[in-house]
Order: sequence, then structure tokens, then C-alpha cells
Amino acid sequence: MSSRSPFLFGGLLDKHAVFILMLLIGMSSCSPQKTEVTGGSPDLADPAIIQVGSIRVSESDLAQYLKEQEAGRTDEETKKRGIKELASRAQLVQAALDANLDRDPIVRAEFARILANRLKEQQLFPKLKSIAAPLPETRLRELYKADESRFRSNEKRQAAVLWLNPGKDENRVKQYEQKLVAARDWYFKSSDLAQHPEQGFSMLGVDHSEHQSSRYNGGVLGWLEREGGMDDWTKAVADIVFSLDKPGDVSEVIVRNEGVFLVRYMALNPAFLRPFESVSEELEKAEINRMRQQATKDFMDSLAKEYPVQNLLPPSAGK
Repeated sequence: MSSRSPFLFGGLLDKHAVFILMLLIGMSSCSPQKTEVTGGSPDLADPAIIQVGSIRVSESDLAQYLKEQEAGRTDEETKKRGIKELASRAQLVQAALDANLDRDPIVRAEFARILANRLKEQQLFPKLKSIAAPLPETRLRELYKADESRFRSNEKRQAAVLWLNPGKDENRVKQYEQKLVAARDWYFKSSDLAQHPEQGFSMLGVDHSEHQSSRYNGGVLGWLEREGGMDDWTKAVADIVFSLDKPGDVSEVIVRNEGVFLVRYMALNPAFLRPFESVSEELEKAEINRMRQQATKDFMDSLAKEYPVQNLLPPSAGK
């Protein structure tokens, strides 16, 4: 075949286009699990054994074929069969080149995919593989200390609440305050209730609370952290329950903008820091993942720096 101008994709020379196209032809004719290299460019260190048009098949191509298709057998009969197969494929490749299939967009897309994957296999993946466990314990302890809040659970308290909503009616504020004071007095006279924090306010909730989700459950709420929840009402309850000293304590009747409250401190779930030993494996996995992501970014950044993108579209085409 006559000499050709440089292959347009990525600035590859013709001999490289031939090599990759032969690779694609080899892949299309083998089983889905196998990839064959069926051609290559001239190389003094890798002498050709046959030539079809401009396609030269070298000793390394034959060796690769025997490895992939013949389980590495190298007897003469197997070699002859391999050379015959490679010759047939070289004929297909030469015919494809003569048909200008090396300029087909689908073929160029395959070129790009194979070359990119092969480059990563040779230059990136070994780096990623080298980033593996075990990491030094000193490094893991540094990470543990720097991100300690991630492994710390805040103190939580369970509360029961009696709540009445007077709105902006000052007379109703006083009435509701007196009503909850009476409920508080009754609570302290009930020794059984006072000795069982898990009961919350028991039957008092029905007649002394307007909080719909808890009034029929003894006023019992879920677990609250010191900052409370997203709404002002929950924050108010959290403020009150965290002002109490120990489980079982009951607040005074408290009037706030959010309403009139009587809060009982039911139970404590103390703050807890997961020990280093229980999170070291988690830390290691996260750090390995971060390091591999950084290595991949560094690899791609180096390519972007070495091979800057040139926009060849006219200005109007980019709009």
C-alpha cells in the first residue's frame, strides 16, 4: 500500500493506526473473554515473519497469539496454524485500510478507548495498586485525631413534655401556667410516677398537653441533642431538658415564646468517642480511596499540562 498521511486521531502515525486496527480485527474474531494482538510495526528487535501488503506480523505477535489461543504451545504444527491465522487477519486488516476504515468514526472511537485504557494500565494502575494496606499506624492516628468529631456521638437526652399554647393572650398564659403548676404538684405527690422516669408524665399528658404526637404517650419525645431540632419548639424543649441535672428531674413550669412548658428528663445517652482501634480499618479504607483519587487527578492533570487542548472550532460554533 502506498504511504499515507499521518492518521488524524491524536496525531498518530500510520504505522500506529495499522497496529491498533489489527488489534481491533483480532478482538472481533476471538471469544469475548480474550484479546489478541495480531499485528505490529517493523522493529529490528522484533523481526517480521510474514508481510501482507504493508502489514508486517512479527515474532512477538505470534508469541502473543500462541499464549492467548494455544495455551502457550510452541510446537511446529501449532506455530504453523498460528501463522496461518495471523496471515488471514493481516489480509483483513489490509483490506480494511484500503477501504479507509481507519478513518471511520466508530474505529477512531475504539482507537481512543483502547489507547486510553492501555496507557492507564501501564502508567496509572500500577500507581493505584501500590497505594494499598497496610498504611502506617502513625498516619492513621493523625487522621483519627484530625477528624475526631466524626467518631464522636453527642450527648442525647430523652424528654417528656407537657405543653400548652396560649398564643399572645396574657390571661391564657397565666391560666396555662397555673394549670401546669398544678400538674407538677400532682406529679410529685405520685411517688410511683416519680420513681419511673420511663413513664414520662403518664396520664397527665392527655389533659395537660396540646402536643399531639406525644400527649397520648405520656408526653414522651424522642432523643434530643443539646442544640435541639430544626424548629424553635424542639429547641425550647432541648434547652429545658439540658438544664436539668439527672434523669428523673422535672423542670419548673417555664413560659417561653413557644408556649408554656413542663419538661421531664427521662434518660441519658452519654457522649461517646469511638476508640481508634474500632475505626482504624474504616480510616484506612477512606485514606486509601482518597490517595487513589488524588493519584488519578494528578495523572490527568499532568496529561492536561503536557497535552493542552486546542479549540479548532470557529467562535460561532462554540455558542
